[in-house]
Amino acid sequence: MSQASKPPGGPERPGGLFQAILAGLAPRRPPAPEPEPAHWPEAPRAGPGHETEDVDVRRTGLVMAGLALSALVAVGLMLWLMHAFTLGQRREWPALTPQQTAKLTPPPPNLQADPYADIARARAAERGRLDGYALTEAGRARIPIGRAMELVTGRPLDPAR
Repeated sequence: MSQASKPPGGPERPGGLFQAILAGLAPRRPPAPEPEPAHWPEAPRAGPGHETEDVDVRRTGLVMAGLALSALVAVGLMLWLMHAFTLGQRREWPALTPQQTAKLTPPPPNLQADPYADIARARAAERGRLDGYALTEAGRARIPIGRAMELVTGRPLDPAR
């Protein structure tokens, strides 16, 4: 095969690819560092690894505008898809019955007409139970508190043995 008929970048012999893989897997030594000059030059030199120009503001602005526009398009597309899917689901729902669409009015609140009179009645009923005589459902007598304190004063409360 002549030099002109060889495909560019093709292996020269059949085992060339295998040898290239092995060479890629072999450990490599880092390149030796360049010796630094004894003194720094007055003007910065332009060489490999040094920037010679400033950042292109126009290109950076265009990239940022493109990113912002693509984010807005993605959000708009997402909102449109959510709306379209919601409409599709609502079309599949059955129609509402008249009972479901009827306007409901809750009843008015149950407020006390005269709360102070209700409290006075409740206190009077309690005072009547505390100050009056009665027979309980268990067959015991209920006496006023003042009379019970007169009967108990000076006596032990433990039952007699």
